[in-house]
Amino acid sequence: MKKALYKIFFVQLLLLSYSTGFAQIHKPDSVKLEFEGFDTETVYAIPCDAFDYIFLKTKKIKIINKQQDLSKFESLRKNFKQAKERSFDVRGKITYHYGNKAAKYCFDTFGFFYKDGKLSYNKKLLMAISDNIYSNHPEYLDTLRQP
Repeated sequence: MKKALYKIFFVQLLLLSYSTGFAQIHKPDSVKLEFEGFDTETVYAIPCDAFDYIFLKTKKIKIINKQQDLSKFESLRKNFKQAKERSFDVRGKITYHYGNKAAKYCFDTFGFFYKDGKLSYNKKLLMAISDNIYSNHPEYLDTLRQP
């Protein structure tokens, strides 16, 4: 009888440690912003995969390491809403670094983000990005409505 109780206790302990191991919240080690000026005009819409090439000499980079800012960016990452396909003119990339893994998104100046062939909308994340790029986000962002 004692052996059976020990086995049950051991199995429960394993299941508990297994379930809590996957429930951990992972905060990024850093967030990298690569961006071109929001007021930059181009002749045609810049696709995500051409951003690095087109803006090679003019793009700017900012690395975010402060824990308070990292927590904010991680929480805003959960606010993506699926968007309908539309023209997408990239003006930056945001990369969340988690140890040796990374999650990259391209973004435009209107709150749309592109990752793995899917278009999403996240106005709050764009405002946080622009607040880190500029001293304050451009006023037009306050008037954006969700599509």
